[in-house]
Amino acid sequence: MSMQGVFLSDLHLLSRRSVGQRRWNEVRGELRRADWLVLGGDIFDFRWSRHRHLDASLDDAGNWLLDVMVHFPQLKIAYVLGNHDCLPPLRSVLRNLQQDCPRFAWLEYYFRLGDKVFLHGDVLDAGNSPLQLTRYRRRFAGHEKSRGAVANLLYDAAVASRMHCVPPNVLHSPERVTRRLAGYLQLENLTAAHGIQQVYFGHTHMPMRNVLWGHQAYYNAGSGIRHLEFSPCAFQVAPEHSDTFTRNLA
Repeated sequence: MSMQGVFLSDLHLLSRRSVGQRRWNEVRGELRRADWLVLGGDIFDFRWSRHRHLDASLDDAGNWLLDVMVHFPQLKIAYVLGNHDCLPPLRSVLRNLQQDCPRFAWLEYYFRLGDKVFLHGDVLDAGNSPLQLTRYRRRFAGHEKSRGAVANLLYDAAVASRMHCVPPNVLHSPERVTRRLAGYLQLENLTAAHGIQQVYFGHTHMPMRNVLWGHQAYYNAGSGIRHLEFSPCAFQVAPEHSDTFTRNLA
């Protein structure tokens, strides 16, 4: 019998524009029946955190993940970093959780599980190569202070007017996204020829289901930002791949 999994990303918890906790609560029933949870990056948003001090944001993030582990003791959980949660201090939190809980692993760029790969997708804005992604992440990792009051007011206005809905539709059409991700996956040896049939990603805030490019199907779980669609992706894992968890550790 195959195992059940759920992929979601871009809750942007900590941001005052996020309704990610509400969206998370909506999927809890599905998680009780699942064996796997893959968190695809930007689960927390340190760049736009409502907390003034980083320590408070880190405490919230760590406690949220601990709560997930306590309430869903059957889940194997993989956390893939995104551009808004790639800070070195969070990596330390994740590393400690991984040491304390054998059901939890964190990964820098992607997580492979059988014929599936899970990634955040910010390589789309980084330049579409592993080296460019590393450089792109450095710009976010260096911002350990959240944005100031003026920047937050401007962002609030953009969300209230739903202007933040425009860029995803303009910049991240399904054809463009799948074509560019396919190029990146080829560089990482994660193509159909290498056994990858399904690609799950976040970042674009645009839900996708079974969009085909070449011999791969692409899926996106949407976003927990207010006024954007959130659409977690269910997936199945063959039992013979269950031991790959410990071999994917960061």
